[in-house]
Amino acid sequence: MSRRSWIVLGILVVAVFVVAIAAKGAGDKRQEWAKSGHANKALAVAQATVESRGATAAHCGRCHSEQGFLAWLPQLNRGNPGLITKPDGSPADVQFLTNLGLTKFSVRPQTCKTCHNDDYSIRVTQSTAVLPAGFRAIGVGLGAQCMTCHNTRNGAVAWNLEDPKRYTAPHTAAQADVIMGKNAFFVPPAETTISPHASFIGDSCVTCHVRFGKEGHTFAPRTDVCTRCHGPEMRAARVQDGIKVALHEVEQAIGDKVLARRDRIEAIGNWDPKTDQTVLNFKVDGSQITEVHLAEIHGQTGLKLTLRGGRELYSQLNQVVDASGKAVVPTSDPIVRAAWNFFLIEGDDSFGVHNPRFARAVLLATLDALK
Repeated sequence: MSRRSWIVLGILVVAVFVVAIAAKGAGDKRQEWAKSGHANKALAVAQATVESRGATAAHCGRCHSEQGFLAWLPQLNRGNPGLITKPDGSPADVQFLTNLGLTKFSVRPQTCKTCHNDDYSIRVTQSTAVLPAGFRAIGVGLGAQCMTCHNTRNGAVAWNLEDPKRYTAPHTAAQADVIMGKNAFFVPPAETTISPHASFIGDSCVTCHVRFGKEGHTFAPRTDVCTRCHGPEMRAARVQDGIKVALHEVEQAIGDKVLARRDRIEAIGNWDPKTDQTVLNFKVDGSQITEVHLAEIHGQTGLKLTLRGGRELYSQLNQVVDASGKAVVPTSDPIVRAAWNFFLIEGDDSFGVHNPRFARAVLLATLDALK
């Protein structure tokens, strides 16, 4: 065999080896992704299809489906963080959403294509456009992709607003708001600091949830991830334990305030978590309520009411009414803003790890507001 043939053969062998390694790496990542919440097809069907949501799939479909996100991202980057629109800017209707693929037969969850371009680069890097939560995340590296969806998605919150005029709860995936120190009531801007985890570790979310992870594309951080930067003795529980106590205190304070007016409760919107059905104006003897806990119901602040004998009832807060049909807890009541703060920190799901100073400041200010 000639020298040239040997060279060509060597190049081919190297090429095959490189392709094999790349294919294995891609396969490993797909297997990891399949274990993640991003692969949840059932959730995509429930949240992002016209069969389950009708035209409001234009809301949830932005982040609960591959097709919806890819249709919405250019719109977001043009300055419109609202619901998915048609190319002419008009609201997306059922037919348009069907054509996008937001049906139970064709919807896809957050696949590789959702976050990656065709060359596998990340779609959103360094900084985001103005998010549905009303702010930009600036200088957060590859974590900008994550924050595009992992935010409260309910507009900006004015910290000193006395009446939000709604019972909305922050979207459960509130990580961007927490790590950036945004959208909490009762806490002035000087005390809502951005976390070093957002600005000083390179790629914010991606650094701890992907790069330092054993199986990066499950997006689950290692239990010892904090030790990578903070030393061998540091564990997440050092932060989380105190925040969990504060969350419990806030929920208990809210429950006590509702219990103090239980004799005024005449009826509720009785929501069944098993059937997802609500019976409006369901009569309740408020004096039989023994415990009150918070519950998020379809994006709204709700309550779990425990009656004597152990029966549990659920209701959105605005549907807990007195004999005249008025809400027992009006939107101007500090309970409403306190509940938002509770769900903001709880829904972040790191129990303070993402931004310890912010989480603690929010919960302590909330307790003060409930006194």
